[in-house]
Amino acid sequence: MLPILCGQPVLPSVRSANCRPCREQLGLNTAKTFDLPLAGASPVEAGLRTTLQTDTMRQLVGAVAEFVFVVDRGLRVIVANRGIGERSAKQLEGALVTDLFPQSLHARALSTLHRVLANGQVDGYVAETEGTDGQSRHFDVRVSPIRDEQKTVALAVVTTETTEQVRAERAIATQARMIESMLEGVAVINEQGVIEISNPAFDMLFGYRRGELIGRNMAQLAGWPFEQPERWQPLSAQQGRSMQVEFDGRRADDTHFAALGVLSRFEVAGRNHSLLVLQDVSERKQLERAILQAVSREQYRIGNDLHDGLGQELTGIALMLRGLAGRLTTEYPAILPEIEGITRLVNSSIESTRALARGLSPVNLERGGLSDALEGLAMHAQELYGVDVTCTHRVKTIRPLSTELANHLYRIAQEAVRNAVRHGQARSIRLHLHGARAKVRLTVTDDGIGMPSDAVDAAGMGLKIMRYRARILGGEVRFERGVPDSASRADRPGTRIICECPLEPAADATKARRSRRRAS
Repeated sequence: MLPILCGQPVLPSVRSANCRPCREQLGLNTAKTFDLPLAGASPVEAGLRTTLQTDTMRQLVGAVAEFVFVVDRGLRVIVANRGIGERSAKQLEGALVTDLFPQSLHARALSTLHRVLANGQVDGYVAETEGTDGQSRHFDVRVSPIRDEQKTVALAVVTTETTEQVRAERAIATQARMIESMLEGVAVINEQGVIEISNPAFDMLFGYRRGELIGRNMAQLAGWPFEQPERWQPLSAQQGRSMQVEFDGRRADDTHFAALGVLSRFEVAGRNHSLLVLQDVSERKQLERAILQAVSREQYRIGNDLHDGLGQELTGIALMLRGLAGRLTTEYPAILPEIEGITRLVNSSIESTRALARGLSPVNLERGGLSDALEGLAMHAQELYGVDVTCTHRVKTIRPLSTELANHLYRIAQEAVRNAVRHGQARSIRLHLHGARAKVRLTVTDDGIGMPSDAVDAAGMGLKIMRYRARILGGEVRFERGVPDSASRADRPGTRIICECPLEPAADATKARRSRRRAS
């Protein structure tokens, strides 16, 4: 019966053991190496040793990237392809295999070597040790039998360091756990906009079960910008560049929510992908919209009070002064100039009051609506800035524009005209309002010097507020550099600002449809 060391039977040919557990099990002095008696090496083993220890074989084994050594049945090194520590490969020959492993790995190493000697099957294990720098190092150890006429005469031990691979795998696993636990929705989409990876928060955001969104196109979940890849791909074409996206997301039950996130481009195996991180900002948008509506209502109230209250009272005072001036012409002609001066001041106050009223409440749906307001803006800008401003409109929507939509579009046009004059040095500006069915589009075109490519990301708030107003309406605003009419005007390409919006945001449309269903 074979003795058992480290949980494995030891073959009679094993000459020594340098493993502390083994020596303790045999009742030996653990402070020194114990040599087991062994008969002389067989002719096959001797021939193998002679073959492996030639210079040609050493050079051949030395060309292998992994650490390779061959041990005889006595677990002594026959040949190694590189040294360990201060010992060269030549100095390792004849050393016990346990000399090559830390004390903590002796039991596992001997157990594996014994199994391969006993059954002749390839085996191995993974090991973790502490390097000289205090960092963990990882190795994959494979033990293969070397046979002669079905008899195992030696063992080939191949050790591959897998430290970088293990660290990378652990980092990936950690990142995966982090992404899985994030409250924000995270997805990886390819160049065609197809979802390849998504975390649970992303699936829940759109009302789907885990993994149901894999293989779906983002255009099915959102309109802009994913319905047209040529729009969103160039925006993040530079490697590592991120862009902010905001859109109406469509859930599985056909409800909508306001989504805000970041889209980043990266490359995997030579193919471009985008990382999309989203969160639901519906409550925040509703609050912001409610605040804007409250401000607009208050401005409208104050404007009406100024126009119908103070303005009418001042008009009455002006009429009374005009009547009084007629009487004083014959009775007190000396004070007539003073009365006329007071009348001029009152008339000037009336104009100022009307201007304030128009500024606070520029669009009055009961008196011409947005079309008349834009025409008034064109006339006022022409008088104020001395440039040629024209306004055209063609609105044939399925229902009238709401007060909120009209006010936001007016403010966008107002800011566009101001920017065209102050920054674009425009000489002529054209406003055009077009509405068809359930959409409306406002276009402001000028012949100025054009908008710089980085203007949208500049520190100013004007363009950001324009984009914000468009998003509140569920639409988008685009800033395009114009094309000069001729070579002589190459330095004045002009700018085109286009704002496209639905008659009502998608979320409001969904609520309206639900209300109609409940009513029916």
